[in-house]
Amino acid sequence: MKEIRQALLNGIGNRVGEFGFDRKAIGQSFKREFPGGISRFHLAFINHKSDFDVTADVAVRFHKLEELANENDNFISKKDKSLTNSLGAELGNIAGVGQMRWHVATIDDLDSVTTGILDAFIEIGLPYLEVASTMEGAYRLLSAPGKNSWLHNPVLSARAKRVVGLAKLLESKFEGITTGSFYSTRFGSSP
Repeated sequence: MKEIRQALLNGIGNRVGEFGFDRKAIGQSFKREFPGGISRFHLAFINHKSDFDVTADVAVRFHKLEELANENDNFISKKDKSLTNSLGAELGNIAGVGQMRWHVATIDDLDSVTTGILDAFIEIGLPYLEVASTMEGAYRLLSAPGKNSWLHNPVLSARAKRVVGLAKLLESKFEGITTGSFYSTRFGSSP
């Protein structure tokens, strides 16, 4: 199964390169840098006795935001602090259909599974990353009312740190606009 997993990663890598992502996975993730951050496309393998399932998720890291959010967290090593993400979600959850899984039992499954994962990435993951890779879009996703924001960062304290951090970073970007007025000016109402 290890060889099949690697073949799947290679097949995905060959295609995500077309969208600016590194073709070679680091672990199980493909990354694409943008000014001030990184977008990631990640595959998770759920192993069974003689086969495995695959799920796919996307995430965004804003370097300055993560420095702010993690600066006083002494429970995370310096190395791990450099690997945290600001927000992200599993593709099926983004689409509102619940977790999406692809099943692999033999090498013969690779073509259809690779195609299915890539189709979902193109239809769901890329549009999500387009919004989430801007600080304004990330702020809007993370500060959405009710349970809508949970999808993008389910831990309340972590999400709150990032919302406050984004407001601070965005406030300096739009000089003279306070955090509350920034939100209502950009998004039509206060959080």
